[in-house]
Amino acid sequence: MGPARRYLERPVVEPGLHTYAQTELAELFRRRLTKLKGSEQIRQMVGFVYEHAGIEQRHLEVSVAEIESRSGWYRLVNAATASLAQRVITKLLREDLPADSFDALVVVSASYAGFPSLSRLLQTELGMRPEALCYDLTGLGCAGPTHGLHLADMLLTTGAAQRVCLVCADVMGTHGESRVHNEVPNMSQVVAHCLASDGAAAVVVSAKPSSSSCISWDGCRLDTRLWPNSLAENDFTASEDNQPLISVGKEIRTRLLDELGPTVAAANPDTTYFHPGGASLMRQLGASFPAFAPTLDISSKVLREHGNIGSASVLWVLHEAWAQHEAGQRAFGPDLRLIALGPGIVSTQLCLTGVSQ
Repeated sequence: MGPARRYLERPVVEPGLHTYAQTELAELFRRRLTKLKGSEQIRQMVGFVYEHAGIEQRHLEVSVAEIESRSGWYRLVNAATASLAQRVITKLLREDLPADSFDALVVVSASYAGFPSLSRLLQTELGMRPEALCYDLTGLGCAGPTHGLHLADMLLTTGAAQRVCLVCADVMGTHGESRVHNEVPNMSQVVAHCLASDGAAAVVVSAKPSSSSCISWDGCRLDTRLWPNSLAENDFTASEDNQPLISVGKEIRTRLLDELGPTVAAANPDTTYFHPGGASLMRQLGASFPAFAPTLDISSKVLREHGNIGSASVLWVLHEAWAQHEAGQRAFGPDLRLIALGPGIVSTQLCLTGVSQ
């Protein structure tokens, strides 16, 4: 029989090691495209796209200088993802919360590929128990943490674990900057390139409070829906000439409100929403759903200061909101919803009910 309530500490967060102004990265992108025949028009659009992204700075786990000195990107991206994930979990650990106190490790990452899995590498490097349950959730993009938290809740509810470490780490920025452009990118690739950044978040989910600052809940549900005919809207793989590729389509902005509308209308009016996303998405949500308005400033702040950090995004928003909560500036409602869009396109809502602080 699982616990009556499950507990969550405030997430810890970690950006990539190297910080760059958005204007600096825009100029770097233009410079790389200069050698390509027929790139004049897209180069002229770079400044406009970067300027209107609502981002002031982004982070890379690997410096631009090192990226440009390397010829192989696959191992570089994997090493950067592992480094960032290990650093954020180390930040989470403390004397009363050692690595070997976790029964399970859930790792969410779209930027790590291959095996041994990232969870097994972290389990070894951090000294977690050899028998700890390890799970790797991949290819979920920004929707990764909703799935990861739901899995952690199921592990606790079934009694399979008493304390779970959830880590989300993506180095989409390092992935994007590693590309050597041998052909002119299209607009979807430019948009994705201007958003991509490196970041990680880690959190404790447990059957008993692990600190004096926890929220708890008695109900957890994951609502997830694949948007028909949308599989080609996102791409995070490699091009035909084996260069890292990332692209974001336009359909997210045109379909989001219709997709979210019915479930938001049926929700508890006192629900607190947390949602990461781009500047235009935030404006649409704020104009259409008044219940989103109280937390959109946090989402915009995270985007402005860190860019799109993939699977860590919604936990980073929760981290910022938690600071305001502890300062008495913001209260969490009896229901919490973490909303995120993933590649596919998939809309996800993790619904926590009976929330107390």
